[in-house]
Amino acid sequence: MKEKIQKDFVRPSSLIDRLTVLTLEKNIPLMATIELTRRCPCRCAHCYLPETHGRKKAEAGKELGAGEWKGIFQQLADSGCLFLVFTGGEPLFRPDFAKICAHASALNFDIRVFTTGFGLTDGLIKKLRDANISAFELSLYGRKETHDSVTRRPGSFETTLSAAKKLKKSGYRVKLKMPLMKLNCGQTDYLMRLCARHGFGHSFDPVIAPANDGLKDTLKLRPSAAALERIFRDPRLNGPAIALLKAGAVYPDFFCGAGKAAFSIDPYGRLYPCLQIPVPLGDLRKTPFARLWKNSPWLKKWRGLKLSDLKQCAACRYESVCSRCPGISLLEEGDIMAPNKPAYRFAKISHSFALKGRAIKG
Repeated sequence: MKEKIQKDFVRPSSLIDRLTVLTLEKNIPLMATIELTRRCPCRCAHCYLPETHGRKKAEAGKELGAGEWKGIFQQLADSGCLFLVFTGGEPLFRPDFAKICAHASALNFDIRVFTTGFGLTDGLIKKLRDANISAFELSLYGRKETHDSVTRRPGSFETTLSAAKKLKKSGYRVKLKMPLMKLNCGQTDYLMRLCARHGFGHSFDPVIAPANDGLKDTLKLRPSAAALERIFRDPRLNGPAIALLKAGAVYPDFFCGAGKAAFSIDPYGRLYPCLQIPVPLGDLRKTPFARLWKNSPWLKKWRGLKLSDLKQCAACRYESVCSRCPGISLLEEGDIMAPNKPAYRFAKISHSFALKGRAIKG
């Protein structure tokens, strides 16, 4: 590795952790997030997509067809990719969703699906029976009134919860996810009890991002530091974002895996380092994936950066426990190399908990 960036990172213990560290070192594109559509039945208050708020049109006619996705999946498999996340918008709105899953399954990809549950039918579940779908993840924002307020879609709570139950009954692993906002911070216990009752997994995301078109209205939804710290104290929390904050960054790379071991593709075939880093790297309808992945000037520069290039972060006392997201820095601060407020806030909380833990042990 070019440089050991984190001072005290979590040693990779599981096979997937070791694999991720290896792919980071070698720039092997392990994980892909695939936006199949930006059409969505909900208009969630915190959504980062301008399409869901009506500021941009979700152009269904320009979306890649199932046959085009089949060709792209083959390119990804040839490049070493193993994991696909299908998301949107609402991916189940694609009438060819089962066919797309079949193409991915034929190449032995592990598939996860992020969905609202809208569009799920018994017929679709039957069609997906032989697909390599390892889990479905659905966002639930709290109790019924809270959830419907966030989605701005009356009845969406029942639709999402009903879909989660139906998927669980069909044998799938199901996770309910709650982005933490001012209006639902007091409902984490409700979600954990709901998940325990139905056998769902759960996770909590403490980061509300600006929109991908630069609008920052969503930032007013962020909870206070005090509210996050109260949630932080609950030992039952096991979501990946919270785990990162408790332990510091999992991987020895302060720039994260975007553009190194992970990437995203939008519904129209455009390649990006990550959903949260809306920097277009090229068009897969025109240029093969491997050529863009290896030759992109932006990616070459990105992969060569070191902690010392982050002038403000390099000397920060919380650097060793920081889970800084460069995409948030780009969207919120206008500079992908800048510190960002959520990361600093969480690192400060994490650092204080680490100090208390050592004091108790001592």
